[in-house]
Amino acid sequence: MPSPSFERGFALAALATLLALALVAALTTAIARSATGPRRAAASDQVLATAREALIAHATSRAVDEIVGPGYLPCPDLDDDGWAESTCGSMTGETGQWQRLGRLPWKTLGLPDLRDASGERLWYAVSSKHKGLLNCTVSPACLDMGPEAALGTITVRDAAGTVIHDGTSASPYEPGQGGAVAVILAPGPPLARWSGTGLPSGTQVRTCDGGTCNEAGHCLTQPPTLTPKCNPLNYLDRAPGPAFSDEDNARFVDRNDAAGRARNRDGFIRGPVADHGGTTWVNDRLAVISYDDLMPRVMRRVAEEVAVCLRGYAARPENSGRIPWAAPLCRALDPDPALRGSEASGVLFGRVPDTPFLASHRDSGGAMHSGWPAGCRIADANGDTTSLSRYTWWSAWKRHVFYSVAPANRPAYGAPGACDPLACLFVSNGAEITASSGHRFAVLVAGPPLLLDSGRQSRGALADTDARQWLEGANADLRRLNANPAAPECAVDFSYPQGPGTASFNRVAALATRERNDTVVVGP
Repeated sequence: MPSPSFERGFALAALATLLALALVAALTTAIARSATGPRRAAASDQVLATAREALIAHATSRAVDEIVGPGYLPCPDLDDDGWAESTCGSMTGETGQWQRLGRLPWKTLGLPDLRDASGERLWYAVSSKHKGLLNCTVSPACLDMGPEAALGTITVRDAAGTVIHDGTSASPYEPGQGGAVAVILAPGPPLARWSGTGLPSGTQVRTCDGGTCNEAGHCLTQPPTLTPKCNPLNYLDRAPGPAFSDEDNARFVDRNDAAGRARNRDGFIRGPVADHGGTTWVNDRLAVISYDDLMPRVMRRVAEEVAVCLRGYAARPENSGRIPWAAPLCRALDPDPALRGSEASGVLFGRVPDTPFLASHRDSGGAMHSGWPAGCRIADANGDTTSLSRYTWWSAWKRHVFYSVAPANRPAYGAPGACDPLACLFVSNGAEITASSGHRFAVLVAGPPLLLDSGRQSRGALADTDARQWLEGANADLRRLNANPAAPECAVDFSYPQGPGTASFNRVAALATRERNDTVVVGP
């Protein structure tokens, strides 16, 4: 099982991140309140950046279990009590749109009471795909936060009205140019809102007048927007007319279903925005969380969770530091469902195998355990792979996660041998080895499909048997560690020579490039 020190270390690292953010937030909020002139804008931007990082940390560092994984952001705070609401609309975004725009839930994020340079609390909008939901345990679509599913849905425009994040795009090939995952807004001082006629509709009112608040200033009306201080119309602004797509920051649409995604043109505009006469109509300052900001860190969290399972497995006394064979890709479409995800003798590279590890148990003379250790979050309490009995977060991710065991740590009886340039795995940058010592395993998480110079990667069913559709360069070449065919019942893979595996293909590329978006975690 994962060592208590490792688990404590992971928790302490997350806590340290939150404490550091809280300290920075306290300082930047104090600066924002005392700043003047251009410094006020810079101070508000710094507060926005602090909130942005806290949200990303929440999505990537929060506790996960065997059912619900990483990647979720909290719902907004609608009644100004600092806490995220328990729900914020339907899974597809079809209902509850107003619930996805409210104040930043600073208490939920473990932050001080963040304020912009005008002394106002920050506002926050979350996409329908990334919002935390209570029904994830019964919703496969909600549990799927994989690289092709967790696309942003919020459109954002710059101050000239040009789209910089397109919430209508559903292409997995350019997800960073698609919709935003979340938007944080510093509302600034009150303005007279654009009425649609070129005349102001009245100055924004930010009090409890006309509504009910308790002594702490929390809105008690149902819905809270009936109270002026909890109505986004009194804080967020509207751009002046069609030249700016008539964008109104107090409303937006972010459907993540095919039927409604075209409506996502209604999003947010980054202030300040002024008309041709020089009148400022939007003073909202924005910070955006994009797919590219969030997904690489979610992928690393997934890789770390698998690494925890492998380290915990190796630490069991009966396993003597060894880890299971991989599941060969060539069996991914086998008619026998029991074979598709199971490991096979001699397979050093493939997908993370499903339990039971029968080949590893047999090849170790019956010594090695056939299930995952306690504390492994891709397994249930019995050590069985969670996706075998129900749909879980691991069900959505397992196609994207690959694994290579070093020859020195392959299943066998007794302790593994020492690392050398052929017995272990090495991290390299091109031909140059950048690691000082070998690694016993590598976990590789494939990002969204790429448009490579050699062609586009596929995510169709047939792609499951081809590592090159998921991984790039040296990482895809890890398949050459295996014999060809990798398992007796498989056909020959014509992308590399038939026969025994080649031990020299034990290099792992961890550096991301334009043509490689894999996330790599090596162990122990």
